[in-house]
Amino acid sequence: MTPHHGLPFPPRPRGRPIRGGEDVPGGASVAPREDSSGGAGDASVQGCSALERMGNREDGMGGLRSGGWAVLLTLVLLAPTAAHAETDVKVRGLLDLGLVSSTDSRRFNQLTFGDSNFDPYRLRLFLDAQLSPALEVHVQSLFAEALGVMRADGAYALWTPWPNRDLSFEAGKIPWPIGTYAPRTYSDRNWLMGTPLMYQYHTALVWNIAQLNADDVVAQAGQGQLRPDAGKYYLPVIDERWWDTGAVALGSSRPFEFSFGVVQGSPSWPAPGNDNTPGQTVLGRLGLVPAAGIRLGVSGADGTWMPAWYSVLLPAGGSVRDYRETTLMADAEFAEGPFELRGEAVHRRWETSTAGDLDVDAGYVEARWSLSNGVWLAVRGEAMQFSDVTTAALVTRPWDDDVQRCEGVIGYRLTRDVRLKFGGQRTVRQPFGSSRITNDFLTAGLSLRF
Repeated sequence: MTPHHGLPFPPRPRGRPIRGGEDVPGGASVAPREDSSGGAGDASVQGCSALERMGNREDGMGGLRSGGWAVLLTLVLLAPTAAHAETDVKVRGLLDLGLVSSTDSRRFNQLTFGDSNFDPYRLRLFLDAQLSPALEVHVQSLFAEALGVMRADGAYALWTPWPNRDLSFEAGKIPWPIGTYAPRTYSDRNWLMGTPLMYQYHTALVWNIAQLNADDVVAQAGQGQLRPDAGKYYLPVIDERWWDTGAVALGSSRPFEFSFGVVQGSPSWPAPGNDNTPGQTVLGRLGLVPAAGIRLGVSGADGTWMPAWYSVLLPAGGSVRDYRETTLMADAEFAEGPFELRGEAVHRRWETSTAGDLDVDAGYVEARWSLSNGVWLAVRGEAMQFSDVTTAALVTRPWDDDVQRCEGVIGYRLTRDVRLKFGGQRTVRQPFGSSRITNDFLTAGLSLRF
């Protein structure tokens, strides 16, 4: 969290939600500043917030095929014209260029749709429209070589009915209103380069093909992220790469900040198109800013995750709505002068009909030290641990391989809109009954916002 000249983190200016490429998503309560290191300052945000692995999904899951390109081109061409009308329209972008010393780096960091933060290039485009003093529309999309389709990563309306009160309502394909990582999805807001495990790493739990017992689950241990079987969709804890359709109320009343709402799917399996998970998820975050430079919060989510057809596997009278996906989270941030520290922790439980409760605990801590010449040093340490299950052979073991990761970066702000990063990452897996497996790589990245 960046300090704000000794003042508590203020509420966000009305009518100026923070968006990537310039600001952060989610209509959040913010305190941005241009600093000497990692970008235009970080912000106080209330949660916002593969089929090559997951490859080509159905259009109902949020993909736009050839028609999507035409829509985007139309929006870009019309933006200058619309800007002269009553509607204020802005188009912005964020280009990421990257180099890595090992191709395995992308496999360990691959996101839901096959791209990663370490790809040779990724381009984000943002369109923000101010329809009236109280109503805004925000759309964003991402282009990368790994993507088989174009999709709207975010598309939602933001309504602020009272100009002197920090209370807004947003609806559409919205940023996750839990946790505090969402602003750092964008490279010019991320001190480091990778995404934390709890927001990225795919577990051994398969969504679309039933795992009939604990043996089926542990047979996939270590494969969800690294060696996914074709046609299987493996669940992360929170899928920051894939937002969901829903509605959220968010705002602040000092010293508290809040975001509460409902989405169609769940944090591990969003349903922004066709809703194939009966039931919804209720979720939100409550935060506290007790003093300048200190921010604390708790988040939670509870909903359904099983596809409707799982009902044929349930006991008589059972319903997929009886099996819940429950998420509990905590976050903390501290800033003093050039030093900043933040962390998050999560406990997730998937209730299954065949393998019992599958739990996972994960968390990270990251720190940054900023120098006056535009250089910053940043590190992150994190871990993910899985609960035990008992197989048919009466072997008690974790249902997936435990994972630890550390990452370090030296960054330099070349200009207000250009940032250069050099770093390295180590990922360590612990397969059951085997020696640890370590993967190391070096990386360099360039972030250009326009």
